Amino acid sequence: MEVRLFDNRISIKSRGCNHGSQRPTWIPPAVNLFVKVTNGCNAHCTFCSNAGCGSINAEFDYDKLWRIVDELRANKILINRVNITGGEPATVPDIVNCILEHASVKRYRDIHLHLNTTGLLPVSQALMRHHRWNSISMSLHHYDKDILSAIYGTKILKDAFCFNGVNMNIVNASCNLIRGYIDNPTEVEKILRFAISLGLPRLGFVALMKVNDYCREHYVDFDEIDFETIPHLYFTESRNRGANCKCSNYLYNHNGRILEVYMRNYVNPNYCESSLMFDGQYLRQGFHDDNIIY
Repeated sequence: MEVRLFDNRISIKSRGCNHGSQRPTWIPPAVNLFVKVTNGCNAHCTFCSNAGCGSINAEFDYDKLWRIVDELRANKILINRVNITGGEPATVPDIVNCILEHASVKRYRDIHLHLNTTGLLPVSQALMRHHRWNSISMSLHHYDKDILSAIYGTKILKDAFCFNGVNMNIVNASCNLIRGYIDNPTEVEKILRFAISLGLPRLGFVALMKVNDYCREHYVDFDEIDFETIPHLYFTESRNRGANCKCSNYLYNHNGRILEVYMRNYVNPNYCESSLMFDGQYLRQGFHDDNIIY
């Protein structure tokens, strides 16, 4: 369905996902609001569509962000959560902290932090300890520090996995399936056990989007990995929106400790229904440059 926001049309989901054999049901109008605080990142991942970008130099318009929130509320559009993302948000902690201060005034709590450097650097971990987060996502593409250093193109510190003072109950990690790294059942099982050892409650697996030559050459299809051969990994459900996206959920049990496992089997990178992105200056539907709403 379409609704109007700042006198422009935006696409909103009117029905939930297909859930197994059950037909999707009606859902109230809602969006995920992504707040891109910077293009810059202290990692140099070759699979990243943002590779080579510098930081956003334009001043971040905090007032405009909360005008957007007020406009959504005035139009009775639910905000599932405000996603603080980048680039790497930890490279601009002052902007992130200022957003959190404004959120306190607005009494808005459903705020999510998305880190791209796995929370392995002190500035990232300091940001993770802020009490206002509703949830936190971090990247975790391997279990070996030296290999992580190669993947990120940045030095991984000795105490990188010490999350002192972080509420691990709200943290989930995301692992890209990359040819030569995590690309078979044995490697998948190793990172499942590693995630449990870190005290993570959730770990997701994501296939690379074929946005550049590296991603095309290192792409791993979910069908290549026989997840059913991994001991103590139990399928629970799958959901999809047809050709646009599909995800599956599992539970993994190791030595009496449970890990929730999420798999994004496929996604259409151009699919942006119910997704809004604010970059500090402009609001867009989805993540493309030519569809400014406000």
